Amino acid sequence: MSPLAAPATDDLAEIAELVVTWSGVVLGGFALLMAILTVLFVGAGFFGIRELRSIRRTGADARRELEQQKTIAQDVTSNTNRAIKAATDLSEEATSLLERARTAVDMTETQTEQVRQLSARLQTQIHDLDQRMNTMVEVSYLFNQGEEAYHEGQYDKAVEFLRRALQLQPKNARVRYRLGRALTNLGRDDEALTELTTAMADGHDPAHGERGLAWLFRHSDPARADEHAEQAVSVAPRNAANWNVIGLLRRDQEDLEGARKAHQKAHDLEPNTITTSFYLALLAARAGQLTRARQWSEEAVTMLDVERRARTVNIWASVIRWSDLILHDQLDEADRYAAELAENSPSRRRAHEVGGHMRFLLRSLDHADLEERYLHALERKWGRRR
Repeated sequence: MSPLAAPATDDLAEIAELVVTWSGVVLGGFALLMAILTVLFVGAGFFGIRELRSIRRTGADARRELEQQKTIAQDVTSNTNRAIKAATDLSEEATSLLERARTAVDMTETQTEQVRQLSARLQTQIHDLDQRMNTMVEVSYLFNQGEEAYHEGQYDKAVEFLRRALQLQPKNARVRYRLGRALTNLGRDDEALTELTTAMADGHDPAHGERGLAWLFRHSDPARADEHAEQAVSVAPRNAANWNVIGLLRRDQEDLEGARKAHQKAHDLEPNTITTSFYLALLAARAGQLTRARQWSEEAVTMLDVERRARTVNIWASVIRWSDLILHDQLDEADRYAAELAENSPSRRRAHEVGGHMRFLLRSLDHADLEERYLHALERKWGRRR
């Protein structure tokens, strides 16, 4: 064997042995390491198990705590929800109450304004009513004064009172009608026509209006007077005054039987009308029925005494008494009433109407010779009717 070969083999052996030796050392160290690691792992496992148990207990406790907290949270949430709902309900109720309060305030303000307006209206109405009452009282007073003056034959004075009443109540048809009649008796025909037609337009009793127009046209337009008189009877056939107008118009036309029937109809309807008995007395005298004429005249005077007690005698009372004295041939006593008629006749128209009755009676009794005696003063003052 070559000397170079021997050393090489020795080196390999040493290397192998060294490898074996280090391998053992390494294996021993590894085994030791494994042992140490095992011990460590075992220890770690032991402590880990304990920690794990502790962790598990802690986790369980935490879960229980969590469950409790969840329960508490749920309770809190539920209570919170209830509180929120209650708060919402309260808020809605508060809002509703607020709206109702606002509505109530608005209503109160509206009602307050309405009450204020109502109060203002009531005050105005009370004031107006007070004014109307005062006006009505004054108009009533003026009308009554006018009526009194009218029935006493003081037609100028009646016109004054009635015009003052109409200034306060222009639409008072009753006042205007009476004014028209007063103007008629004064012979102021145009003014009378205006007042009578206006009174009818304002709603006055059509029978009165038509009768007033018949009186107005009695002397100036007999045909027109007839139309109005017939219309008055048509409207109110049971009104005695309407039939008396018919009777006078018939007498003016010399239709004495027609006049008698009309006045008799008036008497049948209203037996206590003084002028009706007076008219019938004149017609009975014209018919030559002196006894009946006296009876009618006495009836008129009796009613006159009862009705006119304590009142000033007007021209109609005077002419009725004068006629009764003439019918009973008490001529000297009749002179006094003739003088009174001449003195108190308020207008030409009234004088002519009164004189017409006097002349009709005197001629009916064939006493035309007495016309100068009884009518002279009246005609000298007013002129004779043509």
